[in-house]
Amino acid sequence: MKTRTRWTVAIFSFVACHGVVSQTRGPLLASFERSFGVSQSLLGAVAPAATVGLLLAVLLLGMNAGRVRVRRALLVGVGLTVCSLASLALVQSYWVLVGSFLLQGLGIGAVRALDRPLLGHLYPDARGRLFNLYALTWAVGATVGPLFVNWVLSVTDWRMTFVFLLLPLLPVVVLLWRATPPREMRNEQNISLAAVRELLSRPAVLGMATALVLSGSIEGTMFAWFAYYAGEFVPRTRANVLLSAFLVTYIPARLLYSHLCDRLAPLTLVLGLAVVGVPVTALAFTARSWVVLAAGALALGFVVAGFFPTLSAFGIDSAAEYSGPVNAIATGANYVGITAAPLVVGVVAERVDIVTGMRLLVPAMVGLVVVVATTRWRLARPA
Repeated sequence: MKTRTRWTVAIFSFVACHGVVSQTRGPLLASFERSFGVSQSLLGAVAPAATVGLLLAVLLLGMNAGRVRVRRALLVGVGLTVCSLASLALVQSYWVLVGSFLLQGLGIGAVRALDRPLLGHLYPDARGRLFNLYALTWAVGATVGPLFVNWVLSVTDWRMTFVFLLLPLLPVVVLLWRATPPREMRNEQNISLAAVRELLSRPAVLGMATALVLSGSIEGTMFAWFAYYAGEFVPRTRANVLLSAFLVTYIPARLLYSHLCDRLAPLTLVLGLAVVGVPVTALAFTARSWVVLAAGALALGFVVAGFFPTLSAFGIDSAAEYSGPVNAIATGANYVGITAAPLVVGVVAERVDIVTGMRLLVPAMVGLVVVVATTRWRLARPA
């Protein structure tokens, strides 16, 4: 029990730090634009650089979760994250900035590839609840991120943001260094290429992955561009507060969903949220009022909060013996959406305007409804 608690504390501490780190990028876009003089389409590469690195690490380590030494991999991941933050604190070139975010993604991805599979083995009878609480912890950190940027910009240069973010990661390094390698990961099965193809052919896993690409595109666009978009209506500091308001709704929402997932079928929960999300998204990004935008952002945050943890737990439950590979597929699919959508929105913003770019969230939400409904129908059919 003591070993399980130590690993749980280490994982939850890192994911809270990851939440803060991930939500400093969007609020700092305007600072990057002024410091390096780049276009909106190039600004759109900031968040994808981090997610490409994360995606590579998640796929490489997640598909080999039964072979790697978990403690060593997590230590390397946290170490790379610390190095990337140190680099960002000293950066003087836009492309060095992008490269540092790529390194950051590799470090965070090394941890994210293995932390949820480890939690799944530590708590095999409560995956849905633990994954929602894990996601809630990320949301707490994410809520702090934009407000933290506001504070840093009010007292010093934006580069100091990354110096301050180094400090809470140091106790995580110590905790991992002193932890005993987890025996529970011995239950993880090695997987062959043929088994990966078989996994992807399962309706549950394929439906999960497709849905997560769409939900990731919604979250990625909000994380990367919402504060910038809200700056069309309100001052920049208030726009960052609106992003935090969007994220703070994740906390009560995920607490609620951690209880509901024991009472509702996961796809029923996700489908209900996505159906509600269609009119909410349309209202938030068609009305030209900051009051409606704020209300829509709060409602959208409450809806979106349930997608990733519930869908990923559903996928892992469908193939628990391959939790590492399924987690890699889930995280990879989510970050494909998170990576691609900000690039598309950046291009649309430069060629048309940011308002048109943000309205792309509406068809993404409609697509999510279609995919989840189709997956439910396929799984309900007789074999």
